[in-house]
Amino acid sequence: MKKSLTLLTWPDYISPQTLKQFEDEFEAHVELEIVPSAVELIERQQTEPASIDVLVAPDYAVRELGTQGRLLRLDRSQLPNLEHLDSRFYLGRAHDPESQVIVIEVWGTTGFMYRTDMIYEMPESWADFWRLAEKLSGRVTVLDSPGEVIGAALKMRGHSYNAASSEQLAEARQDLLALKPHLLAFETNYRPLLASGKACLSLGWNGDAASLIAQGSPIRYVLPREGSQIWEDDWAIAAAAPDPDLAHTFLNFLLRPEVAAQEARYTRYATGNHSARAFLEEELINDPSTYPSPERLAKLEYGMPIHSDGQQRREQLWSEVRA
Repeated sequence: MKKSLTLLTWPDYISPQTLKQFEDEFEAHVELEIVPSAVELIERQQTEPASIDVLVAPDYAVRELGTQGRLLRLDRSQLPNLEHLDSRFYLGRAHDPESQVIVIEVWGTTGFMYRTDMIYEMPESWADFWRLAEKLSGRVTVLDSPGEVIGAALKMRGHSYNAASSEQLAEARQDLLALKPHLLAFETNYRPLLASGKACLSLGWNGDAASLIAQGSPIRYVLPREGSQIWEDDWAIAAAAPDPDLAHTFLNFLLRPEVAAQEARYTRYATGNHSARAFLEEELINDPSTYPSPERLAKLEYGMPIHSDGQQRREQLWSEVRA
């Protein structure tokens, strides 16, 4: 009987070719469990911890689940392909400084994208996004994710992406409540809306824009000049994983340079695997929306831990915006 591994991930976020290669080589079956957002992913791990082997988690979900003891400490002896990772994606990161529970999958940025056949100007800022949203009311989406949406409003006002004071959040509240009537949806799986033309302006991630462009949609991605977020998604093994050894085998397979390159090519996000770049096309490596210039990178922030009072204020704000 074949071994089985259950993977909790986002929609369309791992190459079918990667899954088939793993299943064929290791005589195993990978069962995909799809969730639409990090909120649902965290809830799933809290309510059904023994049903998942491997999960894809954004950095802030790693912090929360790690603090709760829901992620397995990795056995590095089973992960020799860790040697292929860039050091900056292996040591010193705020959400797991010594990579005890995670392996980077991909990294990217948060900005916005628009259909160039429906918007005939060249927006470059978060202020432009807000202005265009009013002009294009009913055809605009933002992510169903508080960190990115509140962060965008804060950056527009010149604050840190992670600001949490009462005064700063009051400004964000004003801007977000002004934006809300013009939204078509709070939607994390927004690509179909852009592809169909139901939406023409979306707050989202650079890899989604690149995927839409590759599929022929007339899309331009903007990394706003005020600054924004740099983020990463990570592979982790659930603390209650039914088959932790097979889960380690899966992670080590994903760390192979040719497999990591295949995943970067599929998701259109940047890889943290330095050896994988040798397998990537020049057009991907030289794409500034995937690998931003040093000047743009300098204005980006990770979503950092926020003290409990500030986190409570941000949660209250999101509840009001989302109501």
